Amino acid sequence: MQRYLLSLFVGVSLIALAGCGYHLRGAAPLIDSLKTMYIQGVNLREGLGFELKRGLKRNDVNVVTDYQEGSAVMTVLENRIERRVLSVGPDAKVSEYELHGQVKFSVSDGEGKVLIDSQQVEARRDYQFDQDQVLGKDEEDRFLREQLNKQLVDSILRRLSALK
Repeated sequence: MQRYLLSLFVGVSLIALAGCGYHLRGAAPLIDSLKTMYIQGVNLREGLGFELKRGLKRNDVNVVTDYQEGSAVMTVLENRIERRVLSVGPDAKVSEYELHGQVKFSVSDGEGKVLIDSQQVEARRDYQFDQDQVLGKDEEDRFLREQLNKQLVDSILRRLSALK
């Protein structure tokens, strides 16, 4: 009897999950004029540039290293990640930081027509800081910067997928 109820509960849960419209994140559908893209203003080998190149390739975009006639151009106008003090403990030492990432970009198609004119995306992460664990917190800071870049790239890809 318990096994039957468990099976019924799992079955109803799966039907409810399928019916609610939830699905795993897949590739964002991009317009054909963005299928070949040149990215300028950021290093494609590290940080935001690396994540941007990876995200575009995941969405079937051919990212070229040199400008080619007819390829779309994404220009990263501004790319900043700032570490701000979020809170201070009773001993006047920092106990929490916030990472604030900001990217301003524009996109034009292969014919030079501006598709996105200077839009900005932002992301934030915060973390606890302990003076006694500086090495571990430096590694956490590096990891959170990677996650922040991924979040910024996801926001950029959503903007690109909204183009018609």
